[in-house]
Amino acid sequence: MKKKLLFITLFMGLLCLLICGCGSHPSDQGAASSQSKKEGEETSSSAAVAEPLQVKDGAMQPILKYTSPWSQDYTNKGSDILRFCVYVESDYDTDGDGKNDLVKAFVQVPRPAAEGKFKAGVIYDPTPYTVGVVQENSNGCERLYIEKPFDYKKLYKKGEQRKPAGHISTLKAAAQANPSSWFYPIPNNPNQTSYSYEKYNSYYLVRGFALVQAAGIGTYGSEGFELCGMDLERDSHKAVVEWLTGDRKAFTDPDSNVEIKADWSNGKIAMTGCSYGGTLPFEVATTGVKGLETIIPYAGIACWYDYTNSQGVPIINEVHYADYLASFNSGGTYLDKDWTVPNDDYCSFLWQLSSDQEKTNGDYAPIWEISDYSEDYDNINCTALVVHGLNDFNVCTKQCDLMAQAFQAAGKPYKMVLYQDGHNIPNGIMMNGILWEETVNRWLSHYLYGVDNDIEDMAPVTVQSNVDGSFKTYGSWRDFNYSNLKVQFEQKETEVSSHGLAKYSYDFLSENKSDLEKVEPRENFYLNMDQENAASYEIDMPENGTIYGVPEIHLKLKTKYTNLDGLMISAILMDTTENGEPFKAYMLKDRLSRILPKKITGHYKMGEGCPQSDLMEYVMSTTKGKYVTGGWTDLNNPGLGYKAKEYSKSTDLEADKYYDYTFYLQPTVYTLEKGHKLKLILMTWDPFRAFLDEDFTLNPEDPGQVSEYDYSFTIDNAAIDVRMPLADH
Repeated sequence: MKKKLLFITLFMGLLCLLICGCGSHPSDQGAASSQSKKEGEETSSSAAVAEPLQVKDGAMQPILKYTSPWSQDYTNKGSDILRFCVYVESDYDTDGDGKNDLVKAFVQVPRPAAEGKFKAGVIYDPTPYTVGVVQENSNGCERLYIEKPFDYKKLYKKGEQRKPAGHISTLKAAAQANPSSWFYPIPNNPNQTSYSYEKYNSYYLVRGFALVQAAGIGTYGSEGFELCGMDLERDSHKAVVEWLTGDRKAFTDPDSNVEIKADWSNGKIAMTGCSYGGTLPFEVATTGVKGLETIIPYAGIACWYDYTNSQGVPIINEVHYADYLASFNSGGTYLDKDWTVPNDDYCSFLWQLSSDQEKTNGDYAPIWEISDYSEDYDNINCTALVVHGLNDFNVCTKQCDLMAQAFQAAGKPYKMVLYQDGHNIPNGIMMNGILWEETVNRWLSHYLYGVDNDIEDMAPVTVQSNVDGSFKTYGSWRDFNYSNLKVQFEQKETEVSSHGLAKYSYDFLSENKSDLEKVEPRENFYLNMDQENAASYEIDMPENGTIYGVPEIHLKLKTKYTNLDGLMISAILMDTTENGEPFKAYMLKDRLSRILPKKITGHYKMGEGCPQSDLMEYVMSTTKGKYVTGGWTDLNNPGLGYKAKEYSKSTDLEADKYYDYTFYLQPTVYTLEKGHKLKLILMTWDPFRAFLDEDFTLNPEDPGQVSEYDYSFTIDNAAIDVRMPLADH
């Protein structure tokens, strides 16, 4: 295994949890109707829905009383919401036991739907973390590796299909349900509650939506291997959708083969989730599965390559990562109840996956292609409400842009909402006087119950301003209007080196250890870099100009370090003031949870029996600089494009010859206020993204020294071309 920079341990101990490190969950949409509605406003039913469903102002209204299922004494008797678990049969036998893998699903159905009074629209949350994570693997799974070649083709073998030995009705299954099937302790993790994300969905349950949660193959309670983004994982979630439309079998338990049908479902499904849970809805959408009417991905990934790499270079702690995250969710692959003895074949799979990704060293390769859905748009047959935080430096905004491009290429409607938080969701936030949860309610009411509420006329793009927190709308996303902006420089060429950067990083992060719960020190790091490590330029932005899209930085660079692959070079845009005066900006409050501070402005009730929830606003912090966006590419692989499929193997370069490079920065929407300056910083590796291989680590005997392979590049300043996408308003 390759070594890590020693200073990384100061702030990246939970790196494997990044993708699951949300402050809350996308399903945390609990809310009542908007506080903005005026008293006495006329009530109208905008759809002919079956009783007892009720519609007001284009959104489903509370009709049921919520009862909490979080007790071993819970019973469905007398509850308006029926809970039970089912096991959906997939098409493949990934664990090689001879039978097709079963996927466990926790189902919650309005009692009137189970009784046949109406058919329920279904919200499907596929978040893997909800069934319980393997906490011991949070810092990596190297200890599990069995260095034995694994043939991926084994995963695609089909096993024996189960033959139903009988059938059971929903009402009878609910009467026999045992809460221990969804409410149980997580081994070695007393702080996690099983299916804990359910509590955020009480808002929808009392309004007549059904809720299904399934974590997919290889997770606790399910069979098979957890495969982190591979097509077989996607297909296991597709199978759950097919059960909900009547096209696939499910059983009451793994052994009895007693079949149960989703005869209470109206066959219309919406998938939603955050982070990993926001990734799977997009993946399943690319299958074109019948019944998936819409998806609402929050901070989801469209291309796993672009989560761990950028334009030919790794940007996360190791070149590999999928094995970490797969093992973190792999409770179903353990042979004992305490999760101490894993399946040996799975351990070989983890080693093989790690090895294959490690060999790429940032290049796009077949091992990444199997988890890249950004180009699989031909079969998309649903709509999307794509939601992402503009300050999300975990799952960066390129992912939501790739999703938008896929839906646009498929010719399917989508809307995009960008807000100022980090790796989180905007629950409890008012958007132009309307509670976010109400917008989601209207979206779901339309696509799952056919309510005619004009939600399709919602603006194509809604963006929260970084200046005042208001929400502005735009008519399109991908039609960026580029302008060539002038860059100020004083000399013909500038050389940038990595020499001393490791020591500066080590010292800076050591000094800022106490700031983990304060505003992130990233900005101070960039603003105080030594001139040897960073070239800094001012960009002539229009006064009050708004960046809207994907900034491009075109450069001519040369280097004498032409014999190594995966040398990160970085381009950072910073918002500063002319004389360093402090200003207000939306700043992440810490490096671990990566969310904005918030203040409570009021409260709202989600429905009878539901807990009261908070109305909130994001709070600005005082700073002397604000990170706007950044991009990273490979010094020894010039000419790479924006999309992963355009990446080729590294180029054989000639030493000290200029080559053309383009940094495609992360998409953003950002207004530079009057009196502010936009600064471009060019550097080698970025300690907030880069974790280089063993040739570039700190010397363990002397943390202040870099190993012998320092590297540098020279910039032709006259050739710097900043192509900035600027909004019309």
